[in-house]
Amino acid sequence: MQIHRFSQYANAYLIDGTVLIDAGIDPAVLKGHDPELIILTHCHFDHTFAAPAIAEMTGAKIAIHEVDALLLGDDHATAAVMFGERAPKITPDLLLRGGETLEFDGFALEVIHTPGHTRGGICLYEPETRSLFSGDTVFPDGGIGRYDLGGDISALARSIELLTSLDVAVMYPGHLEVTDADVPAQIRLSLDRARMLA
Repeated sequence: MQIHRFSQYANAYLIDGTVLIDAGIDPAVLKGHDPELIILTHCHFDHTFAAPAIAEMTGAKIAIHEVDALLLGDDHATAAVMFGERAPKITPDLLLRGGETLEFDGFALEVIHTPGHTRGGICLYEPETRSLFSGDTVFPDGGIGRYDLGGDISALARSIELLTSLDVAVMYPGHLEVTDADVPAQIRLSLDRARMLA
């Protein structure tokens, strides 16, 4: 599984040239790449803005959890106003609920509904490589996603607790650097932090 990271405000990950996890804000970074599917981990502007342009350029379909899909046009719920922008116009092609396994040529992604940062946030887990694409649910070194933009700290703590059951070798977070240093311990630190705040 080959993963390319693109980063401008938020991380976006292109897997084997076919699946893009989050889109960031600059479609130009994907020049020369043609993903077939864009999976948005949540509705926030810094993860979604480039999705419509990338979809138009490449013909890629867009997937997002059904709860956050309802918020895509809302300037406040998407945090677009924090960037001085309007929410992008996105019409998802695939609504996710959590519990699905999306299979591709050479890898699969398990969809985990992880509300807390947003109500419809998701993480994606690739079991063969033990890779976790954590969106803004957890970050390296015990970091957790903000919960003051329509989120909920108690829900976030429960979501992080779900992640502690996974055998994770490498974490691909929505912000900051990719990490492979005892990721389960880092997630447990995130859980401890969330529980203290809940």
